[in-house]
Parts: sequence; structure tokens; C-alpha cells
Amino acid sequence: MSPYPLQDGERVLWSGAPTRRRRWLREHHVLLFGALLLVAAVATAIVVDRRNAQYLGLFTTLLFGFGIFWSRRLANRRARLDVETYFVTDRRVVFVAQWPTGAEFRWAWLNRLGPAQVKTGADTVTFGTSFAARWRVANQNHEGAWAPFVPELWAIPDAERVAALIRQAQSAPFPKRTGNILETQRGPVR
Repeated sequence: MSPYPLQDGERVLWSGAPTRRRRWLREHHVLLFGALLLVAAVATAIVVDRRNAQYLGLFTTLLFGFGIFWSRRLANRRARLDVETYFVTDRRVVFVAQWPTGAEFRWAWLNRLGPAQVKTGADTVTFGTSFAARWRVANQNHEGAWAPFVPELWAIPDAERVAALIRQAQSAPFPKRTGNILETQRGPVR
């Protein structure tokens, strides 16, 4: 039995993992903005009117809760970055996370994904979805195996070539399973 969930006749076109550990992530921007907002609120309350300082505790508590929420997301993202591997086959994009407790496999069929696009500067391959759509899926309140995931190949080497491979595989006829033989529109695959 193969250690990875490849089907009969499925070919691996590319495999890789995120290449660089990023010290500054998008989540840091939110935390920094919140800290600056807190400093500005304290300064404004002291300078303008000390009577408004009573609301400062409420504001600080809300900001602290927001910081805890975002720091948890940051920790989850960093943990995933350290353990994730990607496989691009002629039929799917497979996401493998090698956790200490075992391997987690998720995949997305190429014929159900949008066209592969490269986010410039980030070396990330996305699949025709907007940032807002990816953010909504990533921030749904689910965890574990049933959590929806955003199919993107994050911080990979030579992202443009990988995106071209994916687009080429997406344009090929998708095999249909009939019994034990895989068939395409051109005939059986052997």
C-alpha cells in the first residue's frame, strides 16, 4: 500500500513544501494595528479628557480578546507551515500535513478548481478565487478533519512553473472511473 493516497494510474506531476519561514505574516499586521490603536486610545483619553478613561478598560478588554483570536490563528498557520507538503497529480492537488500524531490528507480535484493563478511576490498558487472568498472559508468556525480548507500552494519554489503544470493538467480530459479501468474521452488509460 502506498503511503500517499494516489489512485491507480494517477501520476505525480510535482511535489514540494513551503520553502521559507516567514517571520512577518498578514496576521502580524492586524496585531500591530490593534496595539497602535490601543496606544492611540490611551493617549487620547489622557490628553483630551480623563473622564473618558473609564471606557478605556472596556476597549482594552475587547482589543485583548481580538489579539488572542488572531494570535491563535497565527500559531495554527505557523504550525501548518512547518508540517505541510503538496502534491500535484494529473487529477488532484493533494495537501499532506505530517503531524506528530499522524498524517492528514486533503485534496481537491483539478476539474473542480478554478484556473491556477500565481500571487506575485508571495510564490503562492491560488485557484481563481478572490482574497475575500479565501478569507471567508479560512475563517469558518470549524477545526479538525471536517474543517473546510482553502486550496492554495503557499510559498512554494517556482510557483509559475507549478501553476503552468496545473493549468495543463486541468485542460487535459479528466479520466472517468468505470469498473476497474480508467477511461478518458480518447479511450482506456494503461
